[in-house]
Amino acid sequence: MSVKYKYSGLTKELYQRLVNEHAALRKAHKKGSYKQFFQDVKQCSELQARIIYQAFNSAVVERARISPATVDRLEGIISDELFNDLQDYLSTNYTRGKTTRQLLDKTNAGLPEGLFKRFQEEVEELRKEHPNNLNNYIREVKGCDQKNANRTQNAFNMCYAEKAALTPLKAIQMEGLLSRELFSEIIDYVFNNYEWSERLDNEVDRIILKYRTKGRIGRNKATVKKALYTAYALGV
Repeated sequence: MSVKYKYSGLTKELYQRLVNEHAALRKAHKKGSYKQFFQDVKQCSELQARIIYQAFNSAVVERARISPATVDRLEGIISDELFNDLQDYLSTNYTRGKTTRQLLDKTNAGLPEGLFKRFQEEVEELRKEHPNNLNNYIREVKGCDQKNANRTQNAFNMCYAEKAALTPLKAIQMEGLLSRELFSEIIDYVFNNYEWSERLDNEVDRIILKYRTKGRIGRNKATVKKALYTAYALGV
């Protein structure tokens, strides 16, 4: 009997949304057109398309835990909203090939109250300065396309409204859009209090080096044993 991974390592709600979108795709693209759809969207070979949709299928039938790499391959296949939510969830709930169960408190977006209020104030200022073109401003600052700007804007909106915790992934998305002082304090807090998947290591490393603070970056994380953060803590 094959092993079953409950909800493919996701929450019940996220898993059900994944199943629903998979069913809708199957209905819209019968037989041969299903594989062709993957090839057209991803601009890839038949073999690569097969790898992507087989991983998708395995997650839907709970035959495998869905990984960040699988989600990355599904960009453009699933809706942007589901893609963003899966990325956000796995950024703090997927470590070394297995899911963890880190409880995320959405009150004050998971930040200390004072830090959250300052975050809200800067978001409000951004909205006032760019009432009709915040997305364009994000694209200019980040040098990204509209899809990635949408993700960043959504991260701001969700955290501002306390509908999501400000995780390391969201903090990385917000770089360059908040004041340096506030951003430094936010990363000091979130890198100390939240886990992140290994695929974010290079970005976390870069940000730590760029926004050096007097904090003990990463040293309070239960799973951080890497030489990079030990070296940083020693001032290397």
